[in-house]
Formats: sequence, C-alpha cells, structure tokens
Amino acid sequence: MSSASRPKSRSLRTTMFSLYSRRVMSFSGSGSVVVVVLAESMLGGGDCDKGSGDDSKGSNGDIMGRVIGLHFLSLLTTAAARTGSDLKAVLAALDLGVHTREGRPPLLPLTLLAALMEQLESRATRGRFVFALAEVFNFDGQPAVAAFLTSARNLRQLHRLLEWVPELVHPDLRFEIRDQAPEAWLHPAVTSAEPRLADHPLLIELMTAVAVHIGRLVAPQLAVVRQVEFRHGPLADPAHYEAWFGCPVTFHAARNTLRGDSHLLDGALPGSLPQANASAEETIRVHILGDGVAPSLVAEAERLLRQRPALFSEGLAGLAAALRLHPRTLQRRLREAGQDYAGLVARLRHELACEMLREGTLDIDSIGIKLGFSERRSFTRAFSQWQGMPPSAYRRAARSGRGDQS
Repeated sequence: MSSASRPKSRSLRTTMFSLYSRRVMSFSGSGSVVVVVLAESMLGGGDCDKGSGDDSKGSNGDIMGRVIGLHFLSLLTTAAARTGSDLKAVLAALDLGVHTREGRPPLLPLTLLAALMEQLESRATRGRFVFALAEVFNFDGQPAVAAFLTSARNLRQLHRLLEWVPELVHPDLRFEIRDQAPEAWLHPAVTSAEPRLADHPLLIELMTAVAVHIGRLVAPQLAVVRQVEFRHGPLADPAHYEAWFGCPVTFHAARNTLRGDSHLLDGALPGSLPQANASAEETIRVHILGDGVAPSLVAEAERLLRQRPALFSEGLAGLAAALRLHPRTLQRRLREAGQDYAGLVARLRHELACEMLREGTLDIDSIGIKLGFSERRSFTRAFSQWQGMPPSAYRRAARSGRGDQS
C-alpha cells in the first residue's frame, strides 16, 4: 500500500464506522441495541477501497478485507448485548469498518477473525461471548442454506452442510466427519500455517458450539452430542462448559471432537420436506458453490431412485436410461459433482431402508427386494455395515420407541 492511499482508506473506514455507530447501535442506558437487518454472509467483509491494498487472500484464494458484512455484524451486535461486550470499542481498536456495497462482501482474514473473538471475549462481563454468538448464529443471510438446514430428512443429511463450511462460512474453518457405527465423531479444525492460529481455541469453541446449536434447532428432541473434547485447556470454569453443552467436556485431548451415537443421525426430523430440501441443495451448489449443472443431475438421480426404487435393480444402465443419458456420461457427470454411482446408491439405500424399517409395514425380505438386493442375507450384511446392527434389531429399537432417536 502506498503512503498516499493508506490515509484515504482509513478515513473512509472511519467514516463508515461512525455512520454505523450513530445509526444502528446504542450501548448507553439499558444497553439496548438496534439489530441490523440480516442481509449478508456470515463472515463477510467488504472492500472499502479497492486500491488500498488492505485485502489479503485466504488459503483457497478468496479475497479478504478489513470490513464486516451486515449479517455478521447483526450477530455480533446481539451477542455483545447479551454479554456486555463493547463491540463499538473493539471495532474501533481493530480498525474494522462496515460493508455497505452491493453483493457478497469478502471475508475477514483469519488473523482479524481471531483478534475479533479474543477482544470481544475478553470484554464480556456476563458469560461467554463465543457461546452467546453460537446461540444467535443463523444462515438468514443465505436463504437457500437456511432452507436446506430446516427441511433436512435427518441429521446425516446435514453432513453436507458441514462439508460446505469452507465455502459458506470461511475457508480456514473445516469439519471432518467420521461415522463408524455405533459411534460418530465430528472434528472441528482451524487450518493455518501460523501456529498461533491453527486450531485457535476460541474459534474451535465457537465452531463446536455452533454445531451443537444447529443440532438443537433441527432436532430438539435428541441429545445428539454425548461428549465434547478440546485439545486446549479450559478458558473458563469447566462447569460452565458442561452446563452449556449439556454433556461431559474434557480438555487437553488428542483432537477436538464431538462424540455421539451413529444411530441418532437417522432419526426423522420434524421439518422434513424432501422436495424443498433437494431444491435448496441445488440452489446452493449452482449459485453459491459454483458447481454448475452437475448438482441438478444428482438431485434428479436421487428423486428418480426415491420415486422408482425398481431402478436400484437395474444398475447404472437403468438409471442412465431414466435420465436419458449414456452410462459413461452419467458416470462422468457424477464425478464432476463429487459423487459416484456406487456411493449414491449406497447412501440412498441406507436412508430408505431406515425410513422403511422405522415407519413402514413391509417385512424385511420385501424391503431388501425393493431396494434391489437379490436376497435377505446380502441386505442384512449391507445394512449392518451401514448402521452397526442388523435390520431386525433396528426395527425392534424403532418399535420400542428408540428408533426415531436413532
């Protein structure tokens, strides 16, 4: 950045920050706060002066800036009001402005995001700031993501949302999912070449709390997480962690981990709307993730297999014919969408088998035949690999009242 351009950039950010302070925030008196209209992406920033050189790039090449998008600002404002943290002072201290331009703003660099959480946490006078931020977290600034979340059939389907976190939220925040019945693990991670930022404790706690918060929103009847483990030491009284997470929390673990029971991932969610969910996923993939037309093919393939289970018995050629594609074209386009035929079929067979065993009246032999298995033994073997128990045991659990929590 040239010495001539820096004052101009700082002056513009200061003007925008002052305008924001006068119009949308009040920390006087009772500490009431006017919440900004939810409008933009979670960690969006903005480019106050494109020629200023203040922007940097994330690990995946995303342009980043020193301003905050309105949606993220609204979340920070609400969390700060709940905890007594002085957001206005923190934004001024970090020289952060407010994005006011059209379009999706750039992201905050990881260094600034960590500094923002550190300062807001240190200034909190009533509880933990990161937990308050998790409690108000939402995707209202991205309606397709919000629709995908609330219309999911089960928690297993929401694995995709966690896989999209680098694109939807921030490129340096990631989740790894491991599902090996009877257990399932979720590993949050902050990726950075800087040791101070890699698995930054406050960011890890925020990611963990947001994951738990989302689970509570879509499946309030389930105790999805039964243990939380952090690599770092406690940043507050350990009892506060257990009270917030509602389960045992340990520290100095080998890896950041949320532990749960695999069978809970298949319970039917109250807001399940499969058609709306498929449409939301297609919108996300095409317009947010930039996958082009390939994801719509995946959605159409899933729709056909659900509506016409006989296609499971017809193999790749049968599904390709139903889609009016050559089998090699179908394979290629599935690869372009990050899928393959075997994985697609296995996932849908698993989901449909769980649904039929929980909610249907078909006997197990008939379910296996409907899903394209030649004999009960092969269906039982496949289901046991997916679920960690044979279909007969799964159905008994469902009928005894545990199946919808599995």
